[in-house]
Amino acid sequence: MISSTQIGCIGEGLVAAHLLMASDGRLSPFRPIADDAGVDLLIVDKLTRRSLSLQVKSRAGIDAGGTVQFDVRRETFISAPDAFLLAVLLDLTVGAVACSWIVPMTDLEGIAQPGSLTIVPSPKETSRDRYTPYRCHSIAEVCRRLTTALETRCSH
Repeated sequence: MISSTQIGCIGEGLVAAHLLMASDGRLSPFRPIADDAGVDLLIVDKLTRRSLSLQVKSRAGIDAGGTVQFDVRRETFISAPDAFLLAVLLDLTVGAVACSWIVPMTDLEGIAQPGSLTIVPSPKETSRDRYTPYRCHSIAEVCRRLTTALETRCSH
């Protein structure tokens, strides 16, 4: 059985590879030696030379209630305006991202469960929960949102 740590590593690897492909090489993901600051991937835009921090949370299954729970530890919570949470639901049978949510860290506390940094979005196409504006139907959409953030919000 694949452990949650292994699922996390698989998710980070898939996200990095898919961002490279979806951006046609424009977005270049780097892994830090240690991710103790909540940075799983540093995304560098080769066109603008700007970067942003990405925390990737991965799950491989839907909960009994039809949602997916992603927990962000408060110790690694980043409130920088250029940081994002990318929560991904993996389909391990085909090695792909089935659904994802890209959340600016500045928005996380406002949409998380009360008293925590936990989000529980529904991956259903018909869901209209508070996470719907953050849901992406493809890695290409994640790529577009990150590229827009790099072009408009990031300054380093």
